[in-house]
Amino acid sequence: MHALRVIVDTIETGLRIVAALCLGGMFLLLVAQVVLRFTGGGIPVFTEEMARYAMIWMALVASAVAVREASHIRIDLVPTILGALAPRARLVLEAVIDTLALGLFIVLLWQGLDMVEFARPQRSEGLRISLAYPYAAVPFAFGAAALFALARLILRDRTP
Repeated sequence: MHALRVIVDTIETGLRIVAALCLGGMFLLLVAQVVLRFTGGGIPVFTEEMARYAMIWMALVASAVAVREASHIRIDLVPTILGALAPRARLVLEAVIDTLALGLFIVLLWQGLDMVEFARPQRSEGLRISLAYPYAAVPFAFGAAALFALARLILRDRTP
C-alpha cells in the first residue's frame, strides 16, 4: 500500500506542476495580448488560442487533483450527518460515492478517447495543430481522476 501511495503522490505532484505551468503560460499570453493591444502592435492570432487551450488543460488537470483531495464537487451533508450518528455507515456511503465517481470517470475517459479520435483530422484556426491535442485533456484528466478515485477506495482508512 505504501508503494501505491507514493505513486499516487508523485502523479499528483506532476499534475500540480502541469496545472501551474498552464496557469503561468496563460497569464503571460494574456499580458502579452494586453500590452500589444495598447502599444498599437498587432496581436498574434495564436496567443488567444494558446491561452484558451492552457485554460482547458489547467482546469481539467486541477479537477483531477481535486478528486485526489476529495475537494471536488460533492454533496457531503448526508455523510456528515451519518458520520455523527453511525461512523461505519458513513464509511460505507463514502465508498459507494467513490465507486460511483470512479465509474463516471471511466465513462468520461472512454468518451474522451473517442473525442480525441474524432478531432484528430481537424485543425485549429490559429495554430494549425490537430484539435486532438486540446481534446486530449479530457481523457488525460479523467484517467487521472479515475486513478485517484481508485486509490481513495484502496487506501481508505476503514476505522471510524
